Amino acid sequence: MDRKTILVSAVLAFGVSALVSRIDLRGETSPPSRAAPRAAAPATGPGYASLLAELDQRIASLQARANGRPGDWLTRMHLGSALLERAGLTNQVEDFARVEAVLDEAFSIAPAGSGPLLLAARFNYSIHRLGAAEAYLAKIERRAVPRRDEQWMARVLRAEIAMQRGQYEDAFAELTALAAAAPVVATAELALYHAKTGQPGEAEALLEGALRSTGTNDPRRRAWIRLQLGIVAMERGELGIALKHLQEADAELPGWWLVQEHIAEIHNRRDRHAEAIAIYEELVRTADLPQHMDALAGLYRHTGAPQAEELIARAAARWDEQLARFPESAMGHALQHYLQFGPPERALALAQANHAARPGGDAQVSLAQAHLQAGQAAEALALVERALASPYRTARLHDVAAKAHTALGHAAAAEEQMSLLLAVNPRYSSDDHSH
Repeated sequence: MDRKTILVSAVLAFGVSALVSRIDLRGETSPPSRAAPRAAAPATGPGYASLLAELDQRIASLQARANGRPGDWLTRMHLGSALLERAGLTNQVEDFARVEAVLDEAFSIAPAGSGPLLLAARFNYSIHRLGAAEAYLAKIERRAVPRRDEQWMARVLRAEIAMQRGQYEDAFAELTALAAAAPVVATAELALYHAKTGQPGEAEALLEGALRSTGTNDPRRRAWIRLQLGIVAMERGELGIALKHLQEADAELPGWWLVQEHIAEIHNRRDRHAEAIAIYEELVRTADLPQHMDALAGLYRHTGAPQAEELIARAAARWDEQLARFPESAMGHALQHYLQFGPPERALALAQANHAARPGGDAQVSLAQAHLQAGQAAEALALVERALASPYRTARLHDVAAKAHTALGHAAAAEEQMSLLLAVNPRYSSDDHSH
């Protein structure tokens, strides 16, 4: 699975939830069962379903209040913030569409130069409209006296945008300064920078610190941090440690599909296909997301199950719907579908669009992979060499670089890249990253 990970930025949806909640509660201007057998830790907090139900009640109350106050953009700001929170939990296109509609309504009411600017920036970043997010951030900065909380969140967003664009030095400098000044705002985000730049030990230490500073009354953030710890361990090939972190995340927020899909991925990497299939089948039934359809279809193909082709077609239709509604956010994920199932021409077109929108390391590697599948090894090599010239480092980067060198007959260079790959993750398999 591509480690950008989710349609909405999980970082902004969960990593800074404590800060956003404090701002919202003060009313200030601020702001997607049949389970496989596993040894899960006992649940310590409310489950995903109950958290979503509570959020739906809050949304309904805010919607009723907004309906009764046709000229009140502040109420719509709070409604939009709750809807974005829901979108971060569900990853459903319909929830993002509701956020967009509420934002449009709020700005039509608000005086010129005001309105839910930070919420609009967060929303547009979450769906990868980076230019639009920056435009709202610029409006915040032009305010006579921008508030400190808004400034912090705006700086985090700018650093995240820099990461998406491959401006790693700028992102690192800003996140380091923010993490020192306001740890709750940026410690987890700085950890993810280290995870993407070949420093998993530093990432783990920062995530552990963020977890210690997060109270038990914030199960979303605690689950998200434990999930990130699991992903870091997974990308190092430490599957047993990764599974432990993921089970602890599941205990923090039982039933969250995002954790469940990573548990299924661990099972798949360990060749426990029946357990992975059981989880993905339940996720397809309940979460109803096309990335789960893709993962399940891949496993069906691997095990010879006849349902694979129908599921591939179903997922493709869903990706096309998302591409039509929110192209910037969907193209990076839909790309993974077409890289896995073809046709390669569609994968290449999506990879080029995705790279144009946010030309960071992840997009460079995906575009290089698409070039390889289209028989364009020289173009692929040029992209991975650009990524290798930056601080960005992942096992997948070295894997695609090795394949590009191999296709061009560069045996020594391919062997060097394979050695670097195995140093990052000695258990790496290209098949693990095909969905």
